[in-house]
Amino acid sequence: MKYEQSTFDNGLRVVSSRLTGRDSVGLAIWVRVGSRYELKRLGGISHFVEHMLFKGTKNRSTKQIKEEVEGVGGVLNAFTGEESTCYFVKIPKPHLERAFDVLQDMVNHATLKEEEFRKEKTVILEEIKMYLDLPSQYVHEIMSELLWPDQPVGRPIAGTIETVSHLSRSELYRYVQAYYHPKNILVTVCGDIRHSEIESLTERYFNGRVKKPISKFKPATNKSNKKESRIHFLDKKTEQTHFVIGFHGLSRNHPDRYALSVLNIILGGNMSSRLFEEVREKRGLAYEIKSGLSFLNDTGAISVSAGVEPKKAPLAARIIMKELSRLKRKPVTVSELRRAKDYFLGQLMLGLEDTLDHALWYGERMLYGGDLPDIAEIRRQVEGVNEKDIQSLSQKFFKTDGIHLSLIGPVDSQSEIRIKSECICP
Repeated sequence: MKYEQSTFDNGLRVVSSRLTGRDSVGLAIWVRVGSRYELKRLGGISHFVEHMLFKGTKNRSTKQIKEEVEGVGGVLNAFTGEESTCYFVKIPKPHLERAFDVLQDMVNHATLKEEEFRKEKTVILEEIKMYLDLPSQYVHEIMSELLWPDQPVGRPIAGTIETVSHLSRSELYRYVQAYYHPKNILVTVCGDIRHSEIESLTERYFNGRVKKPISKFKPATNKSNKKESRIHFLDKKTEQTHFVIGFHGLSRNHPDRYALSVLNIILGGNMSSRLFEEVREKRGLAYEIKSGLSFLNDTGAISVSAGVEPKKAPLAARIIMKELSRLKRKPVTVSELRRAKDYFLGQLMLGLEDTLDHALWYGERMLYGGDLPDIAEIRRQVEGVNEKDIQSLSQKFFKTDGIHLSLIGPVDSQSEIRIKSECICP
């Protein structure tokens, strides 16, 4: 697996990976901007821009953008995160140039027409309302606000009904001008292609774009001055109570990130995990029970989420705390650690077989200046994780005064007290 990269005079970077024998190519254009770059009153503007880039360019209508990719069997999509916006295509190899032309046209020549802007605002407002009506999704947004209160990284990526309602077309235009420039862009490509071919396409379509300073975001702070905001209950008539227990974690390039990933697998990262076994298999308390990690440039999070019968929420919280405490007190077994390492490495290899997943994987790693991926080095670091590392990280993060809890479901003052009383991690 060979990676090659180039940086053009205007600051744009290109990284490619050649996977021989593949009939598809994965192509992604990354823009170094996301929700944590936004002023509070502009909440959701990065996500709004992402939507608008599909709504026509100087050269293509909305329909033509979709038809040119889908008409040859390709897929076209995008996503917005806290720190990046990504536009991507997976397409049969003979049509790579077509895909490149469509994506660069969206990024370089979007028209942001007023009529389309008004229509898409309505679409996005309905998207926000949809997530507000999905407690299993909305409870995670609340958790982000608890972990990083009063700062961009903790705000909803799509914005709020209030902020999106007040956005103007001119604000979107200025935002694109400020952030969608070559020095803020990374192109990643994976497939049976040559790097020189990608260089040629990039030079053709991005030549002449003006070089501007790279964008920066406000650093995150993990400490809240509002201690009472660490726990949030939302009383709502639902069949299940959905809750998330969260802790601050590690940044994307922290040296312990692979050890934390192995810990997460052991805790609740798959069906063989401790939480899945205890909460679902042994007790039948939940259909969905899992743990997860979020890695950002200067911060991160560890979370456990579940959906349970409302009256059983205190019991579920107690079992989760018991498993967190067990990781702190007692080293994991050799066999358990081995399974978790093999799962991590196996999932990595399976993901890298797909050209698009591969292009997205190393794009995320490299957008903010990370090194070219070295699979052998990743394997070495994962294999170096030991039982003591897992226990030390558990002791570092799983503390009672570090617990954040968000919950949506039928709650009253008594059930709040019972659930809070279970959130102790000795």
